[in-house]
Formats: sequence, C-alpha cells, structure tokens
Amino acid sequence: MRDQATTGQGQPRLELDAKVFANCERLVGYEVCNGLLMLNLEFQKYLGLRVEEYQVYMLILMSSVQRYVRGTEGDPLYKSSAPLPDEFSSSISRRRISEVLDIPFETVRRIVNDMLARGLIVEPKRGAIMTPRGTLQKMSESGKHEQLIRRFVATANTLVRLEAIDVITRD
Repeated sequence: MRDQATTGQGQPRLELDAKVFANCERLVGYEVCNGLLMLNLEFQKYLGLRVEEYQVYMLILMSSVQRYVRGTEGDPLYKSSAPLPDEFSSSISRRRISEVLDIPFETVRRIVNDMLARGLIVEPKRGAIMTPRGTLQKMSESGKHEQLIRRFVATANTLVRLEAIDVITRD
C-alpha cells in the first residue's frame, strides 16, 4: 500500500480544503488535537514516562534518526525497523535539549540521567545522547508502533470523512 501523502507526480496526496475546513474548524481541531493527545498518551504510557520526560525522550528519539531521514535514500534495509548502523545514527546534547524544549538545564540533566539508568537512552561518548540501537525494532515487535500508526491513520480518515481534506492525484 502506498503512502497517501506522497508528493510525486501522479501520486495521491492529501490536501486541505480551506473552505470546508473553515466551516468545520472546531471539529477538525478537536479530531487533530484528540488524535495527537491519544498518540502521545499511549506512547508515553508504553515508555513509562511523565510528560516532561516524554518530551525529552521524543527529542532524543527524533535526533537519533535525523541523519538517516534527512540524508540520501541510503540502504533500503534501514527503511524497515532494522537497527540503524552507527554511521546513520545521530545524537543530541543535554544543552541542546534544554534549548529546544526551553526546559532548565538541570531538569534536563536529571531526566537524562534517569533515562540512562533505565536504559531508555545511551551516551556512547560524552555529551552524545541517543536512543539505543534496536529501539524501533523492539517497539515494532511489541505491536505498539503499528497501533500508534493506525491511530494516526484513523485521525486522517476522520478528516477525509469530514471533507476537510481530500485525497487528490496530480498528473
């Protein structure tokens, strides 16, 4: 099944219908915010993290895969849940986490140290915080990743049903 939000020529994509959106903005806003809230709560519960810890973890998680995602296509094997080799992995510092999330450095330091002790994140070299290899694979094996994606798709389908977004094909 192809991604409905692709932008390639002739490929289907989702597009906001501004007029319909304006007429049902409250419903659309509710569906989007509720979908995001439920996704975050489910993932947060899965990880066993409080809200602030979860934000720190998510930033570390996204930073860990940023080099691969923003780089070239790379090896197709790593588009799946297979662990990324070190050359595709990225990291983030405690200082940068503090700046991005606007959380006091000492709070970030405490949260990071706790997550390191719990094995949720690793620090392969001083100041380089990242998720451990195989994080996505573990999540995938548990079925949680697919469950979260299905919730996201359900939200998108609701927006299509409300006619706030359309599935279009451009040639």
